[in-house]
Amino acid sequence: MIYESTRSITSSSVQEWARRFSAREGGATWELSWRPEPLLTREQARDAMELTELCSTGAEPGARAADLAAELGITVQYVMAVLQRRRRERGTGS
Repeated sequence: MIYESTRSITSSSVQEWARRFSAREGGATWELSWRPEPLLTREQARDAMELTELCSTGAEPGARAADLAAELGITVQYVMAVLQRRRRERGTGS
């Protein structure tokens, strides 16, 4: 489940997060814990957190994940690799 406030977007199932970084032109004011650049809009940050959850289940992420990744200009494979590396760094996964 994803939780949203005016300053952060978190998840009950993953340790990653999005937070409002600062006020900037163009509405891109959010950063992700696993991808601090580029800054995102709130909607993009919400989509990225949904994608994070989908890529962290251990199951095939599916078409929704592919759609979200495409909207963010990345691939599901990239997201899964970054999240796996972060889990290893934290000692919480292989």
